[in-house]
Amino acid sequence: MPNLSVDFLPSSPCDSPPTQLASETAPDIAIRHAEESDQGHIAGFDEMGGNRQQEIASGCCLVAEQHDQVVAYASYQPAGLLGQPLLTYLCVAPAMRGQGIAKQLVEAIQGQARGRMLLSSTEDWCLASQKIFTDLGWRKIGELAGVNKDGSTEYFYAVDLNH
Repeated sequence: MPNLSVDFLPSSPCDSPPTQLASETAPDIAIRHAEESDQGHIAGFDEMGGNRQQEIASGCCLVAEQHDQVVAYASYQPAGLLGQPLLTYLCVAPAMRGQGIAKQLVEAIQGQARGRMLLSSTEDWCLASQKIFTDLGWRKIGELAGVNKDGSTEYFYAVDLNH
């Protein structure tokens, strides 16, 4: 039997503490793991629909708070696509957009996800998401033309994880 060295891992692949980031454009933003009690706040601005209960329970959902108010969230699946982590949802309350909060959440997910690379996708018309990805060093790895209900193309992105 091989001699294996085992490092302590959190109880869930998503339980690592998120990186606290200072914001130059959105003051007083704190990034933390979502809690069950955050679901109502998230539902108030969530354009993705659905329920984040599973991501919250597994520790794979982060929220951005300003003055104790949840203003954005991001979630991921630890082995979402080809065994690699997949950033699945990213949403900022409309009044808080354009302040760098989504970028902070993506950076926090990048710091928490484990694997060779973190993957995600966005529609061809979603220039804000594309800019976040390129600004953070993600590369476009493919696209599926006309795959979305509105006929738009889905762009796929990846960033290497150094941990």
